[in-house]
Amino acid sequence: MTNGISRQPETEAPDAAPPAIQFLSLTEDEFVDRFQPVPNHLLATAGFDFGRGGCLFEASDPDLAFIRSQPMPNVWTVIDGDECLEITDGMHTVNRLGYLLTERPCPPDIMVSVPLDF
Repeated sequence: MTNGISRQPETEAPDAAPPAIQFLSLTEDEFVDRFQPVPNHLLATAGFDFGRGGCLFEASDPDLAFIRSQPMPNVWTVIDGDECLEITDGMHTVNRLGYLLTERPCPPDIMVSVPLDF
């Protein structure tokens, strides 16, 4: 774990160069189309409705237990950033408002940021 980001380690040769990470900034609509957020089936009044029901999972049980049981590439964090709310890939704890789960995973060589306009 580095910088509060949980990632599953990849098996690499000891002399292999570290993979290049691409930073990708998406709009909210691009994020929804590309990764397809999953509605929170545990809480009928969940926030962050992208058109299919509220998708925000809370950082406490039972939501947190459910999120931790999911593949990490499909987990995202809603963060209260310096200038706006933001969705970013991975599980973060600093400035976290909650978590999102998506049908499609974030590729391992990409870090995604989605500024939200509220």
